[in-house]
Amino acid sequence: MRTRKLVLLAGIAVLLCAYIFQTINAHRSPVKSYTLKDSPDTITITSQSNGTVLLTKEYDAWFVGEDKKPASEDEVRYLTTALQSIKTLGVVSRSNSEADLQRYGLDDMSKITITASKGGKELRTLVLGKAAVNADQTYVRVDGGSETLIASCNLHHQFEVKAEDLIAPPPEEPQAEDSQTEPAAPASEA
Repeated sequence: MRTRKLVLLAGIAVLLCAYIFQTINAHRSPVKSYTLKDSPDTITITSQSNGTVLLTKEYDAWFVGEDKKPASEDEVRYLTTALQSIKTLGVVSRSNSEADLQRYGLDDMSKITITASKGGKELRTLVLGKAAVNADQTYVRVDGGSETLIASCNLHHQFEVKAEDLIAPPPEEPQAEDSQTEPAAPASEA
């Protein structure tokens, strides 16, 4: 009878451990947010199709390229907001095989690499692959990681830009008003 009680208690202990383990794992979500603690002052976007696009911030203004052409504030805000917080929904692959890289658009011909830094210190590196089956998701690798993740927005579309797309349009010159008077109305016959 004594061994029967011990076996029963041991069985209850094993079931309790399994229950605790399941409860803890059930609350873990594969969704993860990558948030920048600082705002970048340099963003480099590199792709095979568009070359390298350099954005630099001086004081409160952003500039495009080495020749520092003024950047469109709206376009840069769109990119910096996307970099500020990235939400991933889970891991889709842990493989570095050429076939997997090509499958997710992370091969050298397809990928877009974004590096954000501040004061020469790298804050974030993203390697963007193609859009997923759901067009509002992108395959991505974050900060040099070897896991291919799925991000919850179409980052590939956002960062597939050329330098000329980011240059601010020239300011419109105010039009001079005509100094001529309007022509006189024709005289009516009486």
